[in-house]
Amino acid sequence: MASYKTAAIIIARLNLGESDRILTLFSPSKGKTRAIAKGSRKTKSKFSGHTELFTLCDLIISTGKSLDIITDSELTTNFLASKPDLESVKTAYFMAEAINKLLPDDQPNIDIYNLFLWCLKHLDSDKTNLVRLIFVTRILKILGIYPELSKCVKCEIRPDPETIYFSKEAGGVIDKGCSLHFADATRTNQDVIKLWRFLADSNFSELNKIRPSAALVNTASELALEYMRCVTMIDYRSIRVLS
Repeated sequence: MASYKTAAIIIARLNLGESDRILTLFSPSKGKTRAIAKGSRKTKSKFSGHTELFTLCDLIISTGKSLDIITDSELTTNFLASKPDLESVKTAYFMAEAINKLLPDDQPNIDIYNLFLWCLKHLDSDKTNLVRLIFVTRILKILGIYPELSKCVKCEIRPDPETIYFSKEAGGVIDKGCSLHFADATRTNQDVIKLWRFLADSNFSELNKIRPSAALVNTASELALEYMRCVTMIDYRSIRVLS
């Protein structure tokens, strides 16, 4: 059997038989793939500690007929080992679920891989909500399903900063007059829109410097998660947990 080596983040796993696991891997070279870690549930398995969720590992994988087989693994980083607070764990599950449900198998996406890696590295109890919002805004933009935030999606006029509405069904901001045409129109404000734009468009080094208020992040996050669920037409179980 041919084999290959790759770094990969473990985003899901499923028990198989008495001692094996099927791992869902997200790697820069292969994208989202699945492979079997044989005997990984045994107490003295060579994979002990190397098949945990949200770990980055260097793997050697042999190609199989239906599923590839992991033959060797070296743990690089366990992202939640030093920050096992509940919000970090829930956010990691949400990001992994989004990647698992939004991305096709066997199609590399280096932009989303780098985004996920950056977010996992920056999870902590002080800015977990901000990291989650960064993930949502940027993955929507990478996938081409980002909302219109510059002009009203109905009349194409820039809304008055004092009376901005947002409609997830319309796909972006709407002005006060046009808001009457959308049952889900929600009053928002210029600070939320500015924050979305900054998080989606800035480079990673700039994201480390921003310090928005918790109230602003919470408001923007709630709107972003609702929009993501609407536009992707996917029921994210982890969003219900986050709520």
